[in-house]
This record gives sequence, structure tokens and C-alpha cells, in this order.
Amino acid sequence: MAEVWEGWFTVGIVFVAFGCLLWDVIQPDHVMIGAVAVLMAAGVVSVEEGLAGFANEGLLTVAVLFVVAAGISATGGLDWYMSKLLGHPTTIAGAQLRLMIPIAVVSAFLNNTPVVAVMIPIVQRWAENIHIPKEQVMIPLSFASILGGTCTLIGTSTNLVVLGMLKDWKGSDGSSETKQSMGLFDLGLFGVPVAMTGITYMLIASRALLPGGKKKGEAGAGGGGGRGGAGGG
Repeated sequence: MAEVWEGWFTVGIVFVAFGCLLWDVIQPDHVMIGAVAVLMAAGVVSVEEGLAGFANEGLLTVAVLFVVAAGISATGGLDWYMSKLLGHPTTIAGAQLRLMIPIAVVSAFLNNTPVVAVMIPIVQRWAENIHIPKEQVMIPLSFASILGGTCTLIGTSTNLVVLGMLKDWKGSDGSSETKQSMGLFDLGLFGVPVAMTGITYMLIASRALLPGGKKKGEAGAGGGGGRGGAGGG
């Protein structure tokens, strides 16, 4: 039976960690490891429980894919292919659509975190080349990857973590011997409609909600010379 103080102590650590993340006081990885270390030092969780997450299949999969992402980013191996795939759209909506559809499809079969890590420098260079505000494509890149990841079991590390917990689950009474599992496309029944809805919403609302809603130079061309003609954004 857990002591009462342990619950309040954990709540306090969570609030401190959240504050550090919110105000960017410490790097996120240091915050998370530090919070776990404090809980282990206080005896709220055992050393075995605190380190169990590092042996999770989902976490190890993400770690390996980050190595792949770093290699691709360093060598520029995807730049030529992505430039051909993304093309040279002339409008913000066209750029977002050309970006979000392939990213959502790829993220359904590759973990979305390394996909975004690989694509960030590519998308930044692409946005500069086609003179589209980067603010209008970075959030769609992130959200399209998240939405695509909900369509399959391997699309996001969260799904893999839940799968591992599901396999270990022994029923509400802890005595069930029935093995629980989840198919690769079982989540698609809900994930695909949600992804399509999310992409449609971003296409409609992004220009109003994200910075740089007017394409660079658009204001200058319409207003003739003013501020847009001086600096192009």
C-alpha cells in the first residue's frame, strides 16, 4: 500500500517538471530523466520500475530510427527525391497539401518522430526555394505526421508502447491467461477518418491561425511598393 505522501510528492514532481518544460528552463530529456531519478531516490518507484521503460520495444525502435534519421539528414540522401515529390507549388494551400499527404502516408508505416526529424531541414530549404513562409508548413508537417501515425500500429511509438502493455495485460483481476493482441491496420478504422479530417482542417484554418498567412511578396505585389517591396518579409 503506497504512503499518502508518495502521491503528493509525485504530483509535485510532475508540476515542477511541467514548469521546466513550459518555460524551457532545462532541456526536455534532462527534465524527464531528472524527474525519474528523484522519484527513484525517494523510493516512490523502485530502480527496476524506473528503468523498465528503457527496455520497452517502442522506445528502442525510436532510438534506432533516430540514428537512421541523423544519417539521412547528414548526407542529404532524401533531398533530391523530396524536391521532386513536393514540386514547386505556387500557393500556401498547394504547398501544404503536397507536403501533408505524403508525410501522412509515410508516417503510417514509419515512426512519426524520426520522420519529422528527417524532414525538418528538407522542408525548411524547400519553403525557402518556393518562397512560402516556413511557419505555414512546419506545423502541418508535424500534425500530418502525428495524424498519419494513428492509422497503423507501427505509426507512432505510443502505439507500440500500448501494444507492449496489452500483451502483458492479464485482465482486471490479474489472472486471465488470454493473450491480447492488435493487428497492424486495426487502428485504421478510426485513424484514417481522423487523419483526413485533420488535414482538411489544417488546409482551411492554417492561414488564419499560423504566422505568415499571406505568402511572401503577396502583400507587396498587391499594395505596390510599400513595406513588402522593401524586404520581402
